[in-house]
Amino acid sequence: MKGLSPRTIIQRFVEHVNQGNIEGVNSLVSPDIVFTDIAGRVYREQEFMENYMREFPNYKIHVDHLFQGGDGVAIVGHTTGSHVPADIEEKEVLVWTAEVTDGLISEWRIYSGEEYAGRS
Repeated sequence: MKGLSPRTIIQRFVEHVNQGNIEGVNSLVSPDIVFTDIAGRVYREQEFMENYMREFPNYKIHVDHLFQGGDGVAIVGHTTGSHVPADIEEKEVLVWTAEVTDGLISEWRIYSGEEYAGRS
Protein backbone atom coordinates (compact mmCIF):
# COMPACT_ATOMS: atom_id res chain seq x y z
CA MET A 1 0.00 0.00 0.00
CA LYS A 2 2.95 2.28 -0.57
CA GLY A 3 1.91 5.70 -1.79
CA LEU A 4 -1.15 5.88 0.47
CA SER A 5 -1.13 8.03 3.59
CA PRO A 6 -1.18 6.26 6.95
CA ARG A 7 -4.62 7.80 7.51
CA THR A 8 -5.96 6.22 4.30
CA ILE A 9 -4.43 2.84 5.16
CA ILE A 10 -6.08 2.87 8.59
CA GLN A 11 -9.41 3.97 7.11
CA ARG A 12 -9.24 1.07 4.65
CA PHE A 13 -8.29 -1.31 7.46
CA VAL A 14 -11.37 -0.26 9.45
CA GLU A 15 -13.56 -0.59 6.34
CA HIS A 16 -12.27 -4.14 5.78
CA VAL A 17 -12.84 -5.04 9.44
CA ASN A 18 -16.39 -3.68 9.29
CA GLN A 19 -17.11 -5.61 6.09
CA GLY A 20 -15.70 -8.82 7.55
CA ASN A 21 -13.11 -8.83 4.76
CA ILE A 22 -10.29 -10.87 6.29
CA GLU A 23 -8.30 -10.91 3.05
CA GLY A 24 -8.48 -7.11 2.91
CA VAL A 25 -7.37 -6.81 6.55
CA ASN A 26 -4.43 -9.15 5.95
CA SER A 27 -3.37 -7.14 2.88
CA LEU A 28 -2.80 -4.08 5.10
CA VAL A 29 -0.99 -5.78 7.99
CA SER A 30 2.76 -6.30 8.17
CA PRO A 31 3.92 -9.92 8.65
CA ASP A 32 5.72 -8.79 11.83
CA ILE A 33 2.88 -6.67 13.24
CA VAL A 34 2.61 -6.18 16.98
CA PHE A 35 -0.95 -6.14 18.38
CA THR A 36 -1.40 -4.94 21.96
CA ASP A 37 -4.82 -5.46 23.52
CA ILE A 38 -6.54 -3.31 26.13
CA ALA A 39 -5.08 -5.42 28.96
CA GLY A 40 -1.56 -4.89 27.63
CA ARG A 41 -1.13 -8.40 26.23
CA VAL A 42 1.14 -8.41 23.19
CA TYR A 43 0.56 -10.60 20.14
CA ARG A 44 3.21 -10.84 17.45
CA GLU A 45 1.28 -12.61 14.77
CA GLN A 46 -0.29 -11.45 11.56
CA GLU A 47 -3.24 -13.79 12.12
CA PHE A 48 -4.35 -12.11 15.38
CA MET A 49 -6.97 -9.90 13.73
CA GLU A 50 -8.07 -12.68 11.40
CA ASN A 51 -8.62 -15.03 14.36
CA TYR A 52 -10.54 -12.34 16.27
CA MET A 53 -12.77 -11.60 13.28
CA ARG A 54 -13.51 -15.30 12.80
CA GLU A 55 -14.45 -15.66 16.49
CA PHE A 56 -16.57 -12.46 16.46
CA PRO A 57 -17.93 -12.15 12.89
CA ASN A 58 -20.14 -9.15 13.77
CA TYR A 59 -17.21 -7.12 15.13
CA LYS A 60 -17.18 -3.52 13.93
CA ILE A 61 -15.06 -0.45 14.71
CA HIS A 62 -17.02 2.80 14.84
CA VAL A 63 -14.79 5.83 14.33
CA ASP A 64 -15.77 9.08 16.03
CA HIS A 65 -12.44 10.85 15.46
CA LEU A 66 -9.31 9.98 13.51
CA PHE A 67 -5.98 11.78 13.82
CA GLN A 68 -2.67 11.44 11.99
CA GLY A 69 0.81 12.53 13.02
CA GLY A 70 3.67 11.36 10.82
CA ASP A 71 3.31 7.62 10.32
CA GLY A 72 1.05 7.28 13.36
CA VAL A 73 -2.72 7.32 13.45
CA ALA A 74 -5.10 7.46 16.42
CA ILE A 75 -8.78 6.60 16.44
CA VAL A 76 -11.35 7.47 19.09
CA GLY A 77 -14.53 5.46 18.85
CA HIS A 78 -16.27 2.31 20.00
CA THR A 79 -17.02 -1.21 18.88
CA THR A 80 -20.00 -3.46 18.40
CA GLY A 81 -20.03 -7.22 18.10
CA SER A 82 -16.87 -7.76 20.15
CA HIS A 83 -16.24 -10.06 23.11
CA VAL A 84 -17.55 -7.32 25.44
CA PRO A 85 -21.24 -7.51 26.43
CA ALA A 86 -23.37 -5.14 24.32
CA ASP A 87 -24.59 -3.09 27.31
CA ILE A 88 -20.98 -2.26 28.20
CA GLU A 89 -19.84 -1.92 24.62
CA GLU A 90 -22.42 0.79 23.83
CA LYS A 91 -21.02 3.02 26.60
CA GLU A 92 -17.33 2.22 26.20
CA VAL A 93 -15.02 4.70 24.48
CA LEU A 94 -11.88 3.19 22.99
CA VAL A 95 -8.70 4.63 21.57
CA TRP A 96 -6.65 2.79 18.99
CA THR A 97 -3.18 3.78 17.86
CA ALA A 98 -1.41 2.46 14.82
CA GLU A 99 1.96 2.83 13.17
CA VAL A 100 2.36 2.39 9.45
CA THR A 101 5.72 1.27 8.07
CA ASP A 102 6.38 0.87 4.34
CA GLY A 103 2.66 1.05 3.59
CA LEU A 104 1.60 -1.65 6.08
CA ILE A 105 0.31 -1.51 9.65
CA SER A 106 3.24 -2.50 11.84
CA GLU A 107 1.69 -1.78 15.23
CA TRP A 108 -1.91 -1.71 16.49
CA ARG A 109 -2.83 -0.90 20.09
CA ILE A 110 -6.11 -0.47 21.89
CA TYR A 111 -6.72 1.59 25.04
CA SER A 112 -9.66 2.33 27.26
CA GLY A 113 -10.81 5.89 26.67
CA GLU A 114 -13.14 6.17 29.63
CA GLU A 115 -11.68 9.56 30.55
CA TYR A 116 -12.50 10.89 27.08
CA ALA A 117 -15.53 13.16 27.29
CA GLY A 118 -16.21 13.46 23.55
CA ARG A 119 -18.98 10.85 23.53
CA SER A 120 -22.06 10.70 25.68
